[in-house]
Order: sequence, then C-alpha cells, then structure tokens
Amino acid sequence: MGHFRRLAELTFLIAFCLVEITTAVFDQYPVLVWLGAVVLLAILVDSLRCARCQWRQLREAWSGSEASG
Repeated sequence: MGHFRRLAELTFLIAFCLVEITTAVFDQYPVLVWLGAVVLLAILVDSLRCARCQWRQLREAWSGSEASG
C-alpha cells in the first residue's frame, strides 16, 4: 500500500505543477491554491515521517549487524 500512496502523491505533485503552469484556474479560484498548499504540506510531512522511519530501520539493522559481528 505504501507504493500506491507514494505514486498517488507523486501524481498529485505533477498534476498540481501542470495545472499551475498551463491554466489560469488558480487565478480564478484562489481557494484552490490554499487547498493545494495544504495537500503539499501534508505530502511533505508524510515524506519526512517515512524518511525518519526508514532511517531508523537502517540504523537498527546496522547496529544489529555490528553487535552480532
């Protein structure tokens, strides 16, 4: 499920950038800019959380292999 979530987040980021570059919808509806910014912030927080978790797992695996070696 994690891969699907990451793919969905990447798709949103690409779509957000393309809509910003190619259309004037954010000029017409400024609320969409704020909604997009909230989602971008949520993606950033989720990415940081996942990175910390993966870093912790790597550090524990490294410490475990050092202790057994």
